[in-house]
Amino acid sequence: MKVYLDNNRASLLDTQVLEAMQPIYTEHYANPSALHTPAIAARVPILEAYEKIRSSIHAKPEEEIISGFSADALHCRLLIATYLGTIITGQKNQIILSSSESEAVLETAAYIASQGCRVTLLPLDSNGIVDLSLLKQVITPKTALVSLTMVDSQTGAIMPIDEASQICAEYEVPLHSDTTHAIGKLPVDMQMLGLDYLTLSTETMHGPSGTAVLVVKEGKILPNLLLPPSNRADLVGLGKALELAVDAQAFEMEDVRELRDTLEEAIREIPQSLIVTPWALRTPHTVMVGFKGVQSEALVWELNRHGISVSAEKGHTLIAGIGQDRNYTHTLVSFALSRYTTEEEIDYTIKKLKEAVTLIREERIQ
Repeated sequence: MKVYLDNNRASLLDTQVLEAMQPIYTEHYANPSALHTPAIAARVPILEAYEKIRSSIHAKPEEEIISGFSADALHCRLLIATYLGTIITGQKNQIILSSSESEAVLETAAYIASQGCRVTLLPLDSNGIVDLSLLKQVITPKTALVSLTMVDSQTGAIMPIDEASQICAEYEVPLHSDTTHAIGKLPVDMQMLGLDYLTLSTETMHGPSGTAVLVVKEGKILPNLLLPPSNRADLVGLGKALELAVDAQAFEMEDVRELRDTLEEAIREIPQSLIVTPWALRTPHTVMVGFKGVQSEALVWELNRHGISVSAEKGHTLIAGIGQDRNYTHTLVSFALSRYTTEEEIDYTIKKLKEAVTLIREERIQ
């Protein structure tokens, strides 16, 4: 049996998304900026895609949508553009990020710091949630941007974006959030969250890989991101994937959660296991766990031998998630389900997981 449980990294392209993309290549291939009839027809699916994007996150018609390669790429360019546009002029001197951002984003932040910008990384608490008490201490009117991912890609931990928005509003500091791992799992409303910038990509929600959008709040200054034109088919696919993800949200929050909980209950039966981030603070499809004495790479490989795909985790989540117990430092793996995951697959995974943990521990003792 093949079981794919690495959906926080990449996911199966939905056939409905593929069907929505195909006419761009076979029917609506004309240059949409031209004046002839085929060009006018080619503009229709693009405009429809933009409308689906706005509807999915409740963006206003006046709010601009910029497409690009990935959410990380857009995020990195937003950071650099913010630095170039405000810090060099002397108006601002600080950017605040969550330490749970991706390696690419953190590397960009490190570069900006090397150029003289103050970069403050907010730590995660023992539950893997960003600690906003420090944000209240470090934010000032000289802060150029605060950027916090909405859901941690490793643990599924849900960040308090609405609270961060209130803090940023008090100091008139723009707030950005990458909502990639939240859409379709939680309600995402750009207006209610109080976001000035929102990024998302759909490769983890059964959409085309490598395509993302940045949505800019009405009235906000738009930095020059220097992005090339996006692939129109991918943009149409992104819009369709978002539409399907929002439609499936109730299913994710109930049926997928039930499957995740079945897996999680079985995990808790395994001695010396540690689940990172409490149940109530996570998205309904993710569980990250460490098994004492079981190296994450060894477990991933053993499960892979039986057709089960999961992800070995490392980085910022380790320190926050395991606290002072270093017995779990190199043991964390993440299981990320999807709307295609079946009960049969979870039952098979539980059986093979218990066997794998036992086998690896026995081999370690010998």
